[in-house]
Amino acid sequence: MTGSVLLFLAAGLVGGAVNAAAGGAKLFVFPLLLATGLPPIAANVTQGVALWPAQLPAIWVYRRELAGEMKRLWRQMIPALAGALLGSLVMVNSSNEAFVRVVPFLLIVAVVAIVLGPRTTVLMRRAFPGERLETAVAVLLAVFGFYGGFFGAGLGFMLLAVLSVSSGTGVSHVNGAKNLFAAAIQSVAVVPMMFSGLVDWVAALCVLIGGVVGGYFGASVTRRLPEPVVRYGVAGLGLVLTLSFLLR
Repeated sequence: MTGSVLLFLAAGLVGGAVNAAAGGAKLFVFPLLLATGLPPIAANVTQGVALWPAQLPAIWVYRRELAGEMKRLWRQMIPALAGALLGSLVMVNSSNEAFVRVVPFLLIVAVVAIVLGPRTTVLMRRAFPGERLETAVAVLLAVFGFYGGFFGAGLGFMLLAVLSVSSGTGVSHVNGAKNLFAAAIQSVAVVPMMFSGLVDWVAALCVLIGGVVGGYFGASVTRRLPEPVVRYGVAGLGLVLTLSFLLR
């Protein structure tokens, strides 16, 4: 039991540090929870519940920037929330065997999202010019909401891209909206998770505590490093974990 608790805490520490650095905590927390012996869906549900509170303070930090945009953002958020609820319900009712088959693809999606970072915005503007953009944004937000409810690693990078494109501003100007959308998606998705009976509450509490500590130290270290170095470093480590999952 002591060994498992230490692994849960380590998962939270790593996840919190990674989130502070470049996002993508679930890319690291999920494999570490699997290493403790949790079944795949239980590990995914547990990390979703444990990491959910970490989304909430960011909304308060950006409250002034968000105040004048809330009406537009709430309207834009509807497809994302519907997708999040559907994704979470599908996930908690899936078999471990089916979930394991799609996890490698999801891990690769998360790594690619982290590697591309701000360049995803440029790619989207090229792919959806003119009037097609509004429809494309709604569809992508629904898809990203589903992904957030089902797994969610790297979701922040995906949201940054689509929200930057829809607002016509740079990535740095939509950080507040990204945090609001991510928190709303996770808040909807976490409800079926909590009532699924699959949460390991000891693990969730340990990951939460470790995540708070890891986030503090991760932010202290990474704020001194160039953003591309941090992003590619996180993506590289995530790729190693993805390969280890594929080869285990």
